[in-house]
Amino acid sequence: MGCNLLVVSASDSPELSVLKQLPPTVNVVGIGKSLQDFAKLTDADWASVDVLLNCGVGARAAKREDLAALWPKLTGLQWMHSSSAGLEHLLFPALVEGPVTLTNAKGVYSHSLAEYTLTACSWFAKDFPRLARAKAEARWEPYDVEELRGRTLGVIGFGDIGQACARLARAFKMKVVGLRRRTQLTPEEAAENIADKLYSPDQLHELMAVSDYVVMATPHTPQTDKMVNAAALAAMKPTGVFINVGRGKCVDEGALVEVLAAGNIRGAALDVFATEPLPPDSPLWRLPNVLMSPHCADRTKEFQYESLAFFVDNMGRYLAGQPLDNVCDKRAGY
Repeated sequence: MGCNLLVVSASDSPELSVLKQLPPTVNVVGIGKSLQDFAKLTDADWASVDVLLNCGVGARAAKREDLAALWPKLTGLQWMHSSSAGLEHLLFPALVEGPVTLTNAKGVYSHSLAEYTLTACSWFAKDFPRLARAKAEARWEPYDVEELRGRTLGVIGFGDIGQACARLARAFKMKVVGLRRRTQLTPEEAAENIADKLYSPDQLHELMAVSDYVVMATPHTPQTDKMVNAAALAAMKPTGVFINVGRGKCVDEGALVEVLAAGNIRGAALDVFATEPLPPDSPLWRLPNVLMSPHCADRTKEFQYESLAFFVDNMGRYLAGQPLDNVCDKRAGY
């Protein structure tokens, strides 16, 4: 079995070199970001496309509007793969309502985000800003530091990213509680001892209250929009730290700024924001108890290469008539 593949990305995206590993029965019909880039394709070429790969980073990536413009021409499309994990920037009505199977790169970015999460925990536990200030002032001032051992990490969104955070937390001998719709551990999860307890979404405040560190690892959907609001933040310990590696819009950012400015929690580590790039007038820039990164905690040198390697593996399943990995629920948004 063969297939015809359309690659939606700038043609100079370096990770496209991974596509050389595709089986010889895969024919790349074209590579480009917009309808104009594919001007030479005939109606027959468009109709022949079975699979669409959407990839690229930043300026090399297509926009939702670009994909929507291509969609009416892709009359034979069966499968679309996104090289990112989040879908909120990608979904449009014709894709959601139509029969095309959508897969994503869930799992590719999980370990790097888990590393960021535990780095953030250590940042506050060891008070790294204090060390930096003392060094700048050539001041020798020993002080007591906090261990992560025995502390509780609360994980909002106990999926692939959340479980990767839990595994690293266990290496630090932390307690782990998670939040998801299904509160029973699977036999595999129980055997791994990945969590001490799971809470349901309506028990969010309970999870916030028992956790020393809370990491948000959810996709942005109508159900998770501003899920962590003022009331949820008020449930946190005064010594608690809030970490977000999911999506900025899952948090009421204004409420978060208020609790941080008032010192009602110890601090926050944020890789994602409600508006990106974060506006220069955001108070978050000036809060001393906030560790920030510009949505790059998973942007390793390898991440797009690994993402396309996953696509190549999934293509093998497609060609063999096997079920695809990482099939998304388009209506749910993840």
